[in-house]
Amino acid sequence: MKIILIKLGSKILTTPEGRLDLNSLRNIVNQISSLQIQNQLKFIIVSSGAITSGALLIDNISNSIPNKQAAAAIGQVLLMKEYYHFFQENGLKAAQILLTNDSISNTSKQHNIENTIFTLLKENIIPVINENDSVSIEEIQFGDNDILSSQVASLLAVSKYIILTDKDGIYTSNPNKNKTATLIPKLDTISQDMIDNSEEAADPRGKGGIKSKLMAAKHASSNG
Repeated sequence: MKIILIKLGSKILTTPEGRLDLNSLRNIVNQISSLQIQNQLKFIIVSSGAITSGALLIDNISNSIPNKQAAAAIGQVLLMKEYYHFFQENGLKAAQILLTNDSISNTSKQHNIENTIFTLLKENIIPVINENDSVSIEEIQFGDNDILSSQVASLLAVSKYIILTDKDGIYTSNPNKNKTATLIPKLDTISQDMIDNSEEAADPRGKGGIKSKLMAAKHASSNG
């Protein structure tokens, strides 16, 4: 069973106005559905976007952790509704799995996570994973699910681990600030210096930035 894990960041799933981008989500779901049906691949999605989806329904939303947790509690329902609807249009089903950092690091819970996900995959159901932001603050403060997705990819020994973002890849420096920055087409190794010198996200719609993506890639590659 060839398993591909795709991580979708907040900026892929939101409009410039900060709303859930249904056109982008539908387009990605359609592509995943086509690949799963035609090529008999199995997909796992690690998705951000719950806080963005729920924030619009909360009055006087602020950047406080409790407000973001409340937004996530609402947004997880709204986001999953759209995932299920779009996959259903393609004759597929989706299921939600909410994880916290301690569940990934706990051996017995790891076993339960594996059992649940592999059962869903065997039933041809796409697992949509998110960190449980309504009770956990780690992802809210840093990472935008980048680290979580790399941990899941390593735990399940997936065939491919893909991070989708609004950038073409890793550059020699920040292309938004340095017009001479060039794309690095392939990284054979990720050094700690490269991670230390990279930037975290400046845009509140995307909390991870290149730094957490490099950390995620390093963790995944170090685990095969």
